[in-house]
This record gives sequence, C-alpha cells and structure tokens, in this order.
Amino acid sequence: MDVLGAFPSRPLSVNRLGASRATGWSAVLAGLVLAGVVWWWQAEDLWRDYRISQHYEVASDAEISNARCRTYKAILTDCAATITTADGAQSRVSMTFVDFLAGDYETGVVRSLDDPKLLTLQLGVENMTDRVLTFLGFLGLFVAAAFGGLVMVLRTGALKRAVAVPSTMKPVIVDVLGQTRTWLNTTVKYRYSLDGKIRKAAGILGKNESPFFVDTGKSKALAVIPAAISAPILLDDQLEMLDLTTQERAAIRGVVSPPSGVDIGFDRSYRW
Repeated sequence: MDVLGAFPSRPLSVNRLGASRATGWSAVLAGLVLAGVVWWWQAEDLWRDYRISQHYEVASDAEISNARCRTYKAILTDCAATITTADGAQSRVSMTFVDFLAGDYETGVVRSLDDPKLLTLQLGVENMTDRVLTFLGFLGLFVAAAFGGLVMVLRTGALKRAVAVPSTMKPVIVDVLGQTRTWLNTTVKYRYSLDGKIRKAAGILGKNESPFFVDTGKSKALAVIPAAISAPILLDDQLEMLDLTTQERAAIRGVVSPPSGVDIGFDRSYRW
C-alpha cells in the first residue's frame, strides 16, 4: 500500500491552515510602516530639491559642514550635510541614490532662483532622476508587500470558509521546489498536477515545521485537495493540519516512514 492508499476516505476537517490572517496582517502593517518611513525619510528633501532643480544657480556665499556619505551594499549611497548661508542660517539636507562610485564626492551649494530660501547640494540636483527612481522603488516595494499581505488575508479568509465543514480530501503528491524559513513561518514552494496541467503554488507552515515528505530525498510531499476548492493544502510533518485520528496518522507514517531531524533545502538566512 502506498501513502495515497493509506489516506482515509472519510470526510475530514481542517484543524488549521498554514497561512494565517495574523501573518497577512503583519505583512500589511510592516509594509505600510516601512513605506511611511521611506516617505518621512526622503519625500520632503526630494520635493525641495526637485523644485530647486527646475531653475537654480550656484550659491557661492553658502558653506558646507558636517558632510558625510555612506554607501550600503556597494551601490546605495546616502549623503547628508549642513548648509550655512551668509546670514548664518543653517539647514540640514540629505539625499539617497544609487551610485557605483568608489571614493569621495566633490560638490557645492545651489540655490533656487524662484525661491532663494531653498538651498541644497549640487550633488542632489545632478542625481535627481536617480533619486526619484530610488524613492519610488523603495516605496513601491513596501506598498507591494502590504498589498501582498492583504491578498493573503482575503485568500485565507475565503479558504477557511471553504473548509469550514468536513469534506472528502483527495491526497496528492507534490514536488517540493524549495523552502524558506523566516522569523514568522516556513514558506514551501511546490509544483503539482491538476486537470492535466502543471501548476506552481506556495504553502505556509509554522516556523519550525516541515512538509510531510514521502521520499528519502525530501523532494516529494503530501498534500490534500478539499472537495470545495481546487488548490492543494500542504500537510505538515506531524499531520496535525487535519483532524486525523492517531491510528490514521500511524497508518500514513507506516507506509512512508519519513526521516526526521534532517534539514535539507532550507535557506537558513532569516528574512524580514
């Protein structure tokens, strides 16, 4: 008897789903907070420098002090400096852009001809397009993360409603493509066949959980397709996602005898 044959044919309930609304809402909150940080960090300086870049002149009577530039990951540069005008007024300006330069920057101060009170570094004006694209890139990334979390919340809610009552579960074998463990959970990417078509999906398990592998190479795992939906639910290594009896779990394990305590295919780096 194989694992599909050992799986019970009676209607089963889903005790829990790997994807949770808490995880989705966490992604929404994190994405919106980070997007807000990017806006607070860059928007005001970017808007001021954009206005200056439209019509400006070199401010030879202004001085630069406390200037510094830091490079992250060899490409992302963050610069800040204090500008002091002839009347002693000071302002702090900062800018972030992508640059592959290895070394120091030389720059001066420029002033808006439309509003002489607006001053910034010439470096910021010269890299305006780069700065706008960097700003939009980071902002878009975090907004997309928040949107992805919202989609997870909606899909999880729909899935929970679909499996709210016991139903017949069709066991299927899926090909595991990779696993990534984060501080919240374990995401498993897998491939399966449905209606003659090969499809890809991702299942979410607990942080310390693994799929229920059915081979020693840990490349194939057990999932079930409830009668009410067409997408598989990836089962955890303890088979606790379904309301199986102790005897039913033992019968499934008996024909598979999956190895335990071995971690294969995990990306061990923690991601935020």
